[in-house]
Amino acid sequence: MLRHMRMVFILPFLLLGITAPTAFGQDSRTVAAEGVAVVQQGAMDIARDQALEDAQKRAIEQAIGILIDSQTQVENYQLISDKILSQTMGYIKRYNVTGEVVEGTLLRVRITAEVSLQKLEGDLSAIGILLGRVHKPRTMIMISEQNIDKEVNAWWWKGRGAGQGGESDIGAVENSFIDTFTSKGFEFVDHAAAARDIRVTRAYKVQSLSSGQARRLGKQAAAEVVIIGKAVAKTYGTVGGGMISVQADLSARAVRTDTGQIIASATSHAAAVHISEMSAGVDALKKAAKKAADEMLTKILAVYAKEVGGTRPINITIQGLTKSQFVKFKSVLRKQVRGIKELHERSFRGSTAKIQVDSKHSAQVLSDELVLKNFGSFAVEVTGSTANTLELRVTKKQQP
Repeated sequence: MLRHMRMVFILPFLLLGITAPTAFGQDSRTVAAEGVAVVQQGAMDIARDQALEDAQKRAIEQAIGILIDSQTQVENYQLISDKILSQTMGYIKRYNVTGEVVEGTLLRVRITAEVSLQKLEGDLSAIGILLGRVHKPRTMIMISEQNIDKEVNAWWWKGRGAGQGGESDIGAVENSFIDTFTSKGFEFVDHAAAARDIRVTRAYKVQSLSSGQARRLGKQAAAEVVIIGKAVAKTYGTVGGGMISVQADLSARAVRTDTGQIIASATSHAAAVHISEMSAGVDALKKAAKKAADEMLTKILAVYAKEVGGTRPINITIQGLTKSQFVKFKSVLRKQVRGIKELHERSFRGSTAKIQVDSKHSAQVLSDELVLKNFGSFAVEVTGSTANTLELRVTKKQQP
């Protein structure tokens, strides 16, 4: 009886922690789970270990459900089981056993566990699940670098090797970003290919691109995300033994080329010492880049996880409609299209309307559904789409 009363006293407080609202991108989530094992030949200790391991796997499955939808979990069950559920201790930060019950030959163990969402996000991305659900956006780096006493190195501006002091600093920041992101399954647009496709006018020959400039260049190179920014290294004197101290500052942001949405940003600072001023500058740039890349990777994965497990913003432009047709279109979206959670009207001018919807599905899924909907006296056709935008045109409804 005393044990039962103690359990009743503790559980409400545990439930308060479990049900508290949390945001995507947070480091961890506490969940409650139950594991089951068969007691064989009275070996209770072995069964307890097995039930505890099973409970930890169930806890991780619940945390995965926060990041990706149930359909994705089912479709990738074997991959998730082999790569993630097989290493529970890597994701469970801590746990508490809250109950234990024997039912015939079965032992049930209940736990509360703190699961690392940040590690799950990274590993789901590394095995291709998270990025696959957001259609594997191609990324392009457009961060200018400037080492000690050298000209600005911006490949879209002057190309590689344009610095006056050789090539020792070329790609220090870029390579750090690529190494960090490719380890999680990101794909990058090759500069050699991009340089052939993009047209750079005098307006783009600047050290720091604006978001609008990055969008236009990124679209020409078929990149969905462009990481833009600036990194500068400066000398801060000498230290003992003739070593030279250099400090680097970096600022960067990731921009979606189809919508202009800034999905992540970071600033970082790092220092390095070396007998060679140039080498110290390279080391400082690399350290600053690694800090910024780690921070931006976490933020970008949090955005992707939120969109996969929750909703994503989709910008819709509809042309050739009247005001009454626009009202009808919005009504169908709200009442007849699956996964639409919010609808925000941005503008209506002439015969063109722009809206943004928060959808549980991708723009491609949404477009497939819209062309089949009954809008009464008119129909819509898709004239263009990206991962996050739709372009529609009103047409006359064909008579059967």
